[in-house]
Amino acid sequence: MFPEIKKYYREPLYRNSLAIMLNAAFSSFFGLLFWIVAARTMPSTTIGLATAAISAATFVFTLSRLGLDTGLTRFLPRSTDRNALYSTVLYITLLLALAFTAVFLLVVGLVSPQLAFMREGAFLFVFLVYAAIYAIFSTQNNALVSLRRGDLFLIQNLVLGIRVPLLFAVVGLGVLGIFTSWDISLLATLAFGVYVLHRYGLSFQFTANTSSLREIFSFSLGNYVAGIFVIFPISVMPVLIINTVGAQGSAYFFIAYSVASLLNIIPTAVSTSLFVEGSHDMPMRENVVKSLKFVLLLLVPILLFVLVFGNKLLLLFSREYSDQAFGLLRLLAISSIFTVVPNIYITIKRIQKDVLMITYVSFAISMLIIVLGYIALITTGLLGLGYVWIVANAIVTAAAAWLIVRHEKWI
Repeated sequence: MFPEIKKYYREPLYRNSLAIMLNAAFSSFFGLLFWIVAARTMPSTTIGLATAAISAATFVFTLSRLGLDTGLTRFLPRSTDRNALYSTVLYITLLLALAFTAVFLLVVGLVSPQLAFMREGAFLFVFLVYAAIYAIFSTQNNALVSLRRGDLFLIQNLVLGIRVPLLFAVVGLGVLGIFTSWDISLLATLAFGVYVLHRYGLSFQFTANTSSLREIFSFSLGNYVAGIFVIFPISVMPVLIINTVGAQGSAYFFIAYSVASLLNIIPTAVSTSLFVEGSHDMPMRENVVKSLKFVLLLLVPILLFVLVFGNKLLLLFSREYSDQAFGLLRLLAISSIFTVVPNIYITIKRIQKDVLMITYVSFAISMLIIVLGYIALITTGLLGLGYVWIVANAIVTAAAAWLIVRHEKWI
């Protein structure tokens, strides 16, 4: 048994996949634990506002990256000056994160009046700090994965778990307390990331080298547009739900999606590892087949578990969430099986640097969910949104499978 485990650990595709999966699993565990504590100590209306604010912040951060996070993963392994490339990406990402956050805060009152509190008093300072630290943290994450050190990426994210006990100290502050606990824990992970990357010869330089960006900018920009489409549904949906169903509905959706996203960890992690292997010029066909088998082996039994026992999981938050969010959770969980092929296909196109096709696929998923989802929210409520999530991903799965069989010569 142990020789088999060692064999899998020596295989970079599996080792990196498992490390990324474990990282996402622990991140989700601490995230769920965090929201369990919040749900049991704060009213659902407060949770709804906090989750909408975090979702909006995530979307703003995605806008600010210009796809350079993906470009860093693709080009860092072959870069002749890694420090210059890493430092320039980090510097630009940080500046853009602050700039986009400032613009968002200026217009938030128009987009969603209920979130206007984000630009008032102490919350303004806490939110700007959150934007800056998160920008650096995410760049460190991508650098570690690119260097095939997903295990250290895992440890870095374990440190982020200190936000759970911190929440007890600031629970009386409501939404402000939630963001304060995130700020402090992100500072701790940032310090760990600086130390680890320095040990592996990657350090931040205070001078930017724009020439190091020329090679990756067009690739990054294409992935930037696609990345916006990928994050758009989950970032915008809580705000749409607040505006149509109400803040409580946003809380139910966020909790259901948080549990269902545990399933999406598997195809996302394996696809990321496949991307890293492709960036190191490993054989395409062999790694794609391994990736598909590995994803299905892990995903199917966990999906069945969530479908049967998901209501028990939601009881961890409270009886209210178990009663109101279980139906939506089951539908979102089923949709995960239809994310496997699109994830693999997008990764293949990233390896091939076909940013146009990446954009098409990401746009299709995003627009189907947003347009049909908004109609469903108005007509049938949250359950209708769950059915839309399945249909949208199933349509794109069929299209991606056809494109792979028809046009990928390596198959």
